[in-house]
This record gives sequence, C-alpha cells and structure tokens, in this order.
Amino acid sequence: MRNAVGIVDFLAMRKTGLPTGISNVDVLGCSLTILRDTCAGGTEGSKKDISGDVVDMLASSGLIELLISLLRELEPPAILKKTVRLSENQEASSTPSKCCPYKGFRRDVVAIVGNCAYCRKHIQVKIREQDGILLLLQQCVTDEDNPFLREWGIRSVRNILEGNRENKQVVASLELQGSVDVPEMLN
Repeated sequence: MRNAVGIVDFLAMRKTGLPTGISNVDVLGCSLTILRDTCAGGTEGSKKDISGDVVDMLASSGLIELLISLLRELEPPAILKKTVRLSENQEASSTPSKCCPYKGFRRDVVAIVGNCAYCRKHIQVKIREQDGILLLLQQCVTDEDNPFLREWGIRSVRNILEGNRENKQVVASLELQGSVDVPEMLN
C-alpha cells in the first residue's frame, strides 16, 4: 500500500471515479476497495470471522498511521475549504496540500479507518493517539468529489467512540469556534 501511495500523483485532481485510465491510480483505488471490504467483517469474537486477525495484522504493519497521515495531507473537503480561512503561515507553506487522485478517494480512506475501528479498542486508541478524532469529525460533510463521505464519516466516528470513554472525552472537550454561513447548505 505504501508503495502504491508513493507513486500516485496527488497534486492533480481527477474528477472521475474508478477506473480513471491511469494504472497507478486504479491500482491504489482497487487496493483501497479491497481493504475496505476486508476490514468490514464482524467483531473479534465471531467464530466465522477471520477479518479480526487481518485487521490486527494490517494495523500492526502501520495501516492506521498511513491512512490518518494521508487524510491529514489532503486538502480539506470542498465545503470546509470554502469556510476555513487559512492562517498566514499556512498560505506561505511551501508544501501544497494533496488532492484526491480519484473521485471517492477520501471516502475510501475514511471507510477503511471506520471499519478497522469497529469493536477494536486498541485501534480506537491508536486513532486517538494519532490525533485522528478531530480529523475524522471533519470528514462528516457532504463533498461532491467524495460521494457518501458524510455517511462514512459518521459511521467512522461512531465506531471510534463506541465503548471508548477516553475518545468520548476528547470529543466532549472540543469547543465551538463559531458558526459558519454556508449558502450551499441552504439549497
């Protein structure tokens, strides 16, 4: 997965879903789809479920850290980009934010994180330690370039909070920074 991420051009935004016609991007997209479905198995205690072992193996190899860092490096969803004013330091940053290499990329990353966190406290803790809770909360928005991002974001947040008092305390400690006037939401 790291190798696939390393060869994909994240600076060019593509407005198409899979297949894109660019082999590197298509391989990455198919890999994420396979990971999303593989990590969507039942709980750890299920006798027929082997996905718990697979998820633990993937997590121990750094998958969660990789996905959280990918989300952090991406430019914010379009609706947040319109409402968030960048500080002078961010505007002067020499490293541009990465774009989604295909339509639905962000959604796929959020879905994998959410599926991995389902009933797995050690992965919920790992997400918190990576400062991923607020990052995942920011994915609970509609985004034209990522169909169903809002739904996957909500499911992922639910999965990282379920049965985890420390994660719930992180969310409870967040403060409202103010309201945002977004005309697109009124239509």
